[in-house]
Amino acid sequence: MSGPPSTPRPPTPAGFDPTRAAERAADPRGWRFEDDAIRAVYDVIAERRDIRKFRPDPVPDDVLDRVLGAAHRAPSVGLMQPWRFIVVRSADVRGEVRRLAQRERLRQADRFDERARPFLDQKIEGIVEAPLGVVVCCDHGDDQIEVLGRGTIPETDVYSTACAIQNLWLAARAEGLGIGWVSFYRPPDLRALLRIPERVSPMAYLCLGWPDERPVRPGLEASGWSARTDASAVVMQERWEERAEATPIALRPRPASRAVPADAAPRPDRDAAIAARDRADRLVRPAGSLGALDTALERWASMTGAPPRPGLRAGVLVAAAAHGHTARGTSLFPSEVSSQVAAAAARGETAVAVLAQQGGHALRILDVGLDGPTPPGAVDRKVRAGTADLLDGPAMSPEEHAAAARAGAELVDELIDGERIDLLIPGEIGIGNTTTAAILAAALLQVPQTDAMVGRGAGADAAGLDRKRAVVEAALDHHREAVDSRDSDTILAALGGLEFSALAGAITAAARRRIPVLLDGYATGIAALAAVRREPWIAEFLLAGHRSAEPGHGAVLTELGLEPLLDLRLRLGEASGALLALPLLQSVGALHHGMATFAEAGISGPQVGGASPATGASDPAAAVVADPASTVR
Repeated sequence: MSGPPSTPRPPTPAGFDPTRAAERAADPRGWRFEDDAIRAVYDVIAERRDIRKFRPDPVPDDVLDRVLGAAHRAPSVGLMQPWRFIVVRSADVRGEVRRLAQRERLRQADRFDERARPFLDQKIEGIVEAPLGVVVCCDHGDDQIEVLGRGTIPETDVYSTACAIQNLWLAARAEGLGIGWVSFYRPPDLRALLRIPERVSPMAYLCLGWPDERPVRPGLEASGWSARTDASAVVMQERWEERAEATPIALRPRPASRAVPADAAPRPDRDAAIAARDRADRLVRPAGSLGALDTALERWASMTGAPPRPGLRAGVLVAAAAHGHTARGTSLFPSEVSSQVAAAAARGETAVAVLAQQGGHALRILDVGLDGPTPPGAVDRKVRAGTADLLDGPAMSPEEHAAAARAGAELVDELIDGERIDLLIPGEIGIGNTTTAAILAAALLQVPQTDAMVGRGAGADAAGLDRKRAVVEAALDHHREAVDSRDSDTILAALGGLEFSALAGAITAAARRRIPVLLDGYATGIAALAAVRREPWIAEFLLAGHRSAEPGHGAVLTELGLEPLLDLRLRLGEASGALLALPLLQSVGALHHGMATFAEAGISGPQVGGASPATGASDPAAAVVADPASTVR
């Protein structure tokens, strides 16, 4: 049987369709790919996953070019091509993006009500692990310029950019790369960090790299967070139909209720962190079963090059100073009690001294601003005898702030060189310093309602709380220019305390030497935040020992993107809370080093085959419909 008569084709210019109506009528499916190619397309769609764990190996430039080229070939209304791609390689920038994500993760936890703790168990990003970040932006352009198709649906530029994201993701999967979509950040923060103009919307921060996991189903399904929706629940005929089963559980309404140059800043050791995770995967325990301790172990390895171990020796630096505002009744105790407590600590009689002696740690009591003689046994680096009353003027001069910061940094260097410490635990002694902490927290966090920053401190009564709140409000008003500067050094000098300045310097010095810093309470968190505001890379070398009873402390830790190891409503101060948390790090290190692997114990884990997650349906389209992975990340 012969086909339609052959007729000569007229010449067709390059770049135009060479087929003719007769050919298309004779074979309507002639544009179809071969079966193997079709199957590959549906396999890529079905096996696309949101990846959270990455290897550190670099992505070759030619592979990156192909993936970005695929994104650039996405469909766009009116051929507007509004997508723009920012490739982020800098470890410093990725560290800052991760801090934005960690902060929002902690802020959003409470939104999930009773699911808050399971939410915090989810690994939501691999920003620093992945060697690259790709920020996909939508350039909205000039709205006065008419674009074909946008007059009726203005959002088509956003829809077109979403298509570019999907193209990029599918091309990456075909190349064997992993993509992780990070949605825990505030777009204005990312815009400011990457200097994205106002007319441009950052739509997606994508982690890109070789995956250190090969999930056969969506991670949120595997963790029990959400469930797949069957395709039949989302496909309708002719008209809209309301169907409760079409909404995944995760989407249903919840019940009501910079001074360091880039080449000088230490970098997290991602190879060591991944090596620690690789060993943890082989140990005789479920992966991730230690929750926040697994995260702390991996973070420690990235700081030091190895997981923590038993017998860690801390350098405990307790900075002591007096505060001029105590004359206004911001504490139940007179200012001279600061010197008395510092003297008792130096004699070994306070909580920090007992815990330091018990653990064999190196303790230093630093007099950086007590208003009396330096107690015996304390280190004398007094800058001045307490701060001035900050309602009369600045708490200290910029030079005094800098001198206190140097004192803290120099003492840390002495501890590292002379005592061979494994970590720094900063602490403080200073009557009235919870009031100073509340003032600094409100200024650094730009909090308009300061009541949430003010707590009872050492036990203030209702009248005392009122006095503290009044001083906090008055101080912020009096130093509005410093607050509005948003510069941490300016804020510390005008509104701070000498021990806060010393601790900020100490934390910076430890981070420069790749020494982990285990933070204690409200004051040390504020000092760390001030240091991070000046040099963001410092955040990579911080851990939170505990969350204190002070209400503002949680907000500070959230801003730093840190989860505390303990939450016992402690008010002890002096670094004692962090010392109580330290054995947890030592214990997780002991488990990591001492436990057997599955192979050593002769235990066979479940075997996961390499088969495609498709259901085996003969039609390739049916496979992806039966496994709607691209709708549940």
